[in-house]
Amino acid sequence: MALPIPNLDDLRFQSDLVDEARKRIIRYCPEWTEYNLSDPGITMIELFAWMTEMMVYRLNRVPEKNYLKFLEMLGFQMEPAKTAETDITFWLSALLPLDENDNTTVVVPAGTEVQSEDQPEPVVFTTSRDLNINAPILAHLRTEANFNQNSFSRLGLDIFRPFSKVPQAGDTFYLGFNDKNDISGHILRFEFECEPTEAVGIRRENPPWVWECLTDEGWKEIRPSQLEGERDTTGGLNNETGSLTLYTPLDFTSQVLHGLQAFWIRCRIEQREAAQGMYTESPRVSNLHVYTIGAQVPAANAQVVNGEILGESNGEPGQRFMLLHSPVLNFSDDETVEVEETVEGMQVFVPWTRVDDFASSDKFSRHYMLDTAKGEIIFGPSVRQPDGSMIQYGRIPESGRQIRVTDYRYGGGIRGNMPENSLDVMNTSLAYISRASNLNRSLGGRDQETLEELIQRAQREIQSQRRAVTAADFEQFALKSNRAVARTRCVTPEVTGTGAVSMVIVPDVVDSLRFGDLHALHISDELRAKVRGYLDKYRLLTTALNIDEPKYYGIRVKATVVPQDFASDADVSTEVTDVLNRYLCPLKDKIVDDEYSQGWEFGRNVFNAEIVSLIQKIPSVKYVLDTQVEWRSVSPLNETTDDLGSKDTELKPVEKMLVLPPDGLVCSLRHEITVTSMEDYVNGVAS
Repeated sequence: MALPIPNLDDLRFQSDLVDEARKRIIRYCPEWTEYNLSDPGITMIELFAWMTEMMVYRLNRVPEKNYLKFLEMLGFQMEPAKTAETDITFWLSALLPLDENDNTTVVVPAGTEVQSEDQPEPVVFTTSRDLNINAPILAHLRTEANFNQNSFSRLGLDIFRPFSKVPQAGDTFYLGFNDKNDISGHILRFEFECEPTEAVGIRRENPPWVWECLTDEGWKEIRPSQLEGERDTTGGLNNETGSLTLYTPLDFTSQVLHGLQAFWIRCRIEQREAAQGMYTESPRVSNLHVYTIGAQVPAANAQVVNGEILGESNGEPGQRFMLLHSPVLNFSDDETVEVEETVEGMQVFVPWTRVDDFASSDKFSRHYMLDTAKGEIIFGPSVRQPDGSMIQYGRIPESGRQIRVTDYRYGGGIRGNMPENSLDVMNTSLAYISRASNLNRSLGGRDQETLEELIQRAQREIQSQRRAVTAADFEQFALKSNRAVARTRCVTPEVTGTGAVSMVIVPDVVDSLRFGDLHALHISDELRAKVRGYLDKYRLLTTALNIDEPKYYGIRVKATVVPQDFASDADVSTEVTDVLNRYLCPLKDKIVDDEYSQGWEFGRNVFNAEIVSLIQKIPSVKYVLDTQVEWRSVSPLNETTDDLGSKDTELKPVEKMLVLPPDGLVCSLRHEITVTSMEDYVNGVAS
C-alpha cells in the first residue's frame, strides 16, 4: 500500500476562508450589517482570503520541492532531447566530371544547414560531416562468365555483351570504379549507347534485372530512380541511347572482388514478375559514360555553436556558467569545455573532462559537470567535513582565466521527425550545388524527459536496487539503457523453455508506424548491443540473456460502414482507418492521447467483436454492416511500405479471436474501409 501524501493545508478560498470569516462578523462586530459584495469590508475579507490561499498553495509545494531536491542529491537528471536524423541529398548544377580531364571535387562543409519551408518556426538540420562529391572513375567492365577479361579498355571500339548468348537467370555483369575517388552515397547516372534491338522478349519499361552494390555486409540492392528526369530510359539496354540513375547507399565501400579492389556495382538477371518477360538474346552495348549528379550525407536536427566564451573564473569553488542556448544535446567526443591555463609560459586553452558527479574527483582533477536541461556548466564544489576541514572535489579554474566551450549542439525533439522532401531550403549558397532535400523521413527525435517521467524513472531505479533479478528489474533496466527503447517485455526461462531470459524490446518508432513503415520496428545491431551491454552490468553472472524482437502479427480490417448524415464518405473512411491504425499499434501515440491510442498490450488477444465495437463507437459511423479481420506474421527486417498490400496471399482469416503469445504484439496493415449508404447496401445484397 502506498504511503498517503499529506495535504499540509486544505483551506479553500470561498468555503473555508471567505464564508467562515463572514460567519464570524456577527460575533466580533455585531454592528456590521452590510454583507453585500459591494461593501468595502467584504472586499477586504476576499483580499486577505486570496492572500491566505496563495500561502497555502506555496506551503503545499514544499513536499514536491523536497522530493525533487532528494532526487538531485541522488544524482538524477532529466534525460536530454534526442535529435532526429536523416540523410540530406545535394544535387549538382552540372555533371561531374565536367570534361574528360576534369578532376573537380565539390565540397559541402560539415554544419551546412538545410531547413523546412512554410513554417512559423523552421526545423533546421545540419550536416554531420564534410561531403566531398567526386567524379566516378570507371575502371572495370566485366561479366560473371569471363571475369578475367576487362572490356572497359575496348569500350567504344568493340561491342560489349553483358549477358550470355542465350541469357539465363543469374547472368551478371560488373562495373568497377577506381577507389581513388570515394563515391559512397553518390548519385550515379549511367548513359548507355547500345545497338537497338526489337522483340527481345522483355518488357522495356520493367526489364527482368536487379542492380546491386557491394558493401561490407555483401551485395545490397539498389533500385533505379523513379524521380522525374531520372527514370530508366535504356529499355533494358535495347534502346539506342538511354540512361538510368542509381542512388548508392552510404555503406557502399571499396571492396575486393575476385582479387580486384574497387567500388563494385553489378546488374543481375532476375525475373520477379512474369510480366517482365525474359531476354531471348543479350543486349549489345557500344559505349558507356558514368557521371555524378549529387550525393547524400547524414544530418541531424540540431544547430551547432562554435567556440562560445562562457566568461572568466573568479577562483571560487562551485562556479556555474550558463550557455547561451538551452536545453543542449549531450556532448559528443569532440565537444568539451576548455579553460585558459599557462603552459610553458604560453596562454593556451586546456580541455577538461566531463563527469557525472565529483565523487571520484580530487583538487587536481580537471573535471566539470553538464546540466543539459538548463544548459549549465558546473565546476567542483568545496565541501566541509565533520571535523571542520574543507575538501575540494574537482579543480578550480584559476582566477581571471577565460572559460569556453569548443562546440555544442542544441535542438532536437519530436518536431524534428519530418516527412520526406520537407527539408528543401539551404541557408547558404554553395558552388555547384543547385538544391538539397531529404528523400527519406527523419526519425529518432524525442523531446527532453519531463518531470513526471523523471519521477517515474527514479522510482523504478530505486526499487531495482542496481541489480537485475526479477523480470520487472530486467524490463526497467532495458528501458533505462537507451531512450530509443519504448517498450520492453521480459520472458522468463519458464516460458521460453530455453533456460535463458529473453528480453523483447520495441524501438521508439511511433512516427514511422504512422506512415505504415513496419521495417522501423526492426532492432538494429547497434541498439541491440547497447541494451545488452547495459544489462550485462546488472544481471547475475549465471543468467543467460537474449535480446529479441516481439512476435508481431499484422492485422488488416475490411469493413463496410454507413456514415452519419453530417459526415462525408472520404472523412469517415479516413477517420476509421486512423482509429484502427492507432488502436492496432504496438506503441502509444504521442500526438493523440485517447482511449484508442494507448498501445497494444503484450500477449493480449484480438477479438472480432472488439473490432466491430471499436468502429461502431466512432462518432461519424452510423452502422457497421460487414467486418472481416485477417492477419499474417510480420518480420520487420523484411518489411517495406509496399508490403502492406503486397502480401495479401499470406493473410489468414480471424474467425472469432486471434490468440497471441506472451511476447506477441499487433500492428496495422493496410485496412480497407468501404463507405456506403443503407439503400445501396440493401440493393446490392438483394441483387
